[in-house]
Amino acid sequence: MKNVLIIGAGGIGRRHIKGYLSTKRTSLSIVEPDDEKINSIQKEFSIDRAYTSIEQVNLNQFDLAVICSPANMHVEAMKICAQNNLSFMVEKPLSTSMEGIDEIIQLVEKNNLFARVGYTRRNSYVSRALKDQIDNNKVGDVKLVYINSSQEFPKYRPDYQTIYYAYPEMGGGAILDAATHMIDQLIWIIGKPKHVSCMFDRLVLKGTNTEDTCFINIRFDNGIMANITVNQFQKPNVNSYEFIGTKGNLKLDHSILRFADDDSGKWKEEKDYMQGQDPMEVHQNNFLLQAERILDGLEGKECDLATLEEAKLNLKVVFAAKQSWQEKKIIPIE
Repeated sequence: MKNVLIIGAGGIGRRHIKGYLSTKRTSLSIVEPDDEKINSIQKEFSIDRAYTSIEQVNLNQFDLAVICSPANMHVEAMKICAQNNLSFMVEKPLSTSMEGIDEIIQLVEKNNLFARVGYTRRNSYVSRALKDQIDNNKVGDVKLVYINSSQEFPKYRPDYQTIYYAYPEMGGGAILDAATHMIDQLIWIIGKPKHVSCMFDRLVLKGTNTEDTCFINIRFDNGIMANITVNQFQKPNVNSYEFIGTKGNLKLDHSILRFADDDSGKWKEEKDYMQGQDPMEVHQNNFLLQAERILDGLEGKECDLATLEEAKLNLKVVFAAKQSWQEKKIIPIE
């Protein structure tokens, strides 16, 4: 059994707690400054110990930390873990600025620690099926990618005006909170971004200082072009990816993966990877799959989840997107 410390017991922290306990491979403790959250977690889950600050914790007693605090607090938590030779997984995004990121990466390398970043979409069965088909040349050479991930965000997070989402300095908004997922998948499947352009605005959602809409265009080192569209106010829940290659197209709609290689207007192949399961159960299962992969990586086995370097590159794209609209120009990724 691995001793795992969950840092932050909010909504995402609870998902990680469920995921790690479901592996049957861990014993969990939590760090959470809110006493009400601690009491709620202890009533619902089997937790060894609860602390109100990381300074109370003897980190030498743990094999892994799972950092679920707000994004603007990630660097501090990662630094404490790395300085105490504690491997960690940190929630996305890596941070809300580039400050301190290189120091963390150097500490992790120096102390030979295992570290990954929690982009849960890498864990879904349908995302892995999509990547496998692209890697196996199903569509030939990929040239274009269109992504639309839009929904009525307040329906799913009615407290959006009072949580991190309302504040860009805490990691909120359509770009840093939402589009970062798609950027990660493109880095995972396609490779290194080279140029970025963007438009964004807060068109509908009131009571926040963050954008609810963005259009991000990315050109990659290998010449592939991609467009990411996000709005967080429309009524239909859309999650659509289309990879266009020289031999055909792969299209992902939520859990359904389709393929076509002619102009008949019909998809030749279609498979639903949800198969009637409840969407929230599928989402939670991605946290279980992620926990299994993190624990495998901690044991020295293969783990293809996002590295600190990939998450740093993701941040560069995010900040380039914001800079692009602010300066009305295309931004190179150095």
